[in-house]
Amino acid sequence: SLLLLPPPCSLLLAPPLPSSPYPPPHPFPLQPMAAAPNAAAPRTKEADRFEYAPLDLDVLRRELVRLEDTIIFGLIERSQYRQNPTAYKPDGIRIDGAGGATQFQGSYFAFYLTENEKVHAKMRRYRSPDEHPFTSYTFLPKPVLPELKWPKTLNEPNGKWNLNEKILEFYMKRVLKTLCKEGDDQHFGSSVTCDVSLLQALSKRINYGKFVAEIKFRKNRALLRKLREMKNIDGIRDMITKPDVEKRILQRVQLKAVAYGNPDVLSVIDDEVQAQAESKLPIDKDKGKIDPEAISQLYEEIMELTKQVQMKYLLERPLDD
Repeated sequence: SLLLLPPPCSLLLAPPLPSSPYPPPHPFPLQPMAAAPNAAAPRTKEADRFEYAPLDLDVLRRELVRLEDTIIFGLIERSQYRQNPTAYKPDGIRIDGAGGATQFQGSYFAFYLTENEKVHAKMRRYRSPDEHPFTSYTFLPKPVLPELKWPKTLNEPNGKWNLNEKILEFYMKRVLKTLCKEGDDQHFGSSVTCDVSLLQALSKRINYGKFVAEIKFRKNRALLRKLREMKNIDGIRDMITKPDVEKRILQRVQLKAVAYGNPDVLSVIDDEVQAQAESKLPIDKDKGKIDPEAISQLYEEIMELTKQVQMKYLLERPLDD
């Protein structure tokens, strides 16, 4: 497929060649800002200990619902552009630097994603246990901000593993082909801007499965030990599967896709009004910006990827810690 980039993911996001530096992004040197009057004292190590409660179910549910909204809006935004395969082909768009020297060996999409994540890495984004870059950590700069004292909430025996390679494959094979018309429309910059924001939201939502799995582990430690000793993979999957909850989520996602994507529908949908919304919201796919059923089907696959994260975590997490 023209949309697919050659695996593995690490090759997609090759760093710029070091022989030629990038031109300065500003026409003037940036000067440090003077401290404001009565500025706060520098942060201390103790001040960097802050509230972070991802294992609180209420906090986790709110975050997942917020990401649900972000993803639906992102899908709608990306659907307004064509697939634009040229942006995903290595050397499809020439990436030049100072003096016309080619600096990046890869696709325009890979260049945009790598450079975006470099900036975010400097801002300490990927030091958070719930954030994972698509770019290899080897190619990311160190944060310019001091480290935060994150409380230990997860027990990952092999460090920062995540499902980002599968997420990228899912995005290229399923999301773009489902949402977007074929062909190029020359809106390459707008397309990959939507891609990067949406991929990062998908990564966060799916990899949150580790936190969900840790909560389930703490509540079902004895059962999980027994299932692992019996090598009962299906039993572990049944333990983390809640069909009724998944059904409600998919119904809510479809209703939100109707509301957010249809200019004739102005409504706020939440759990309290869902029953009324199901009977009153006019579903007119011809008027909407996107097919709500397609969004719901994609979200079902997103939940399946989340379940894969949970399974991996529960199968690898040490039982006695």
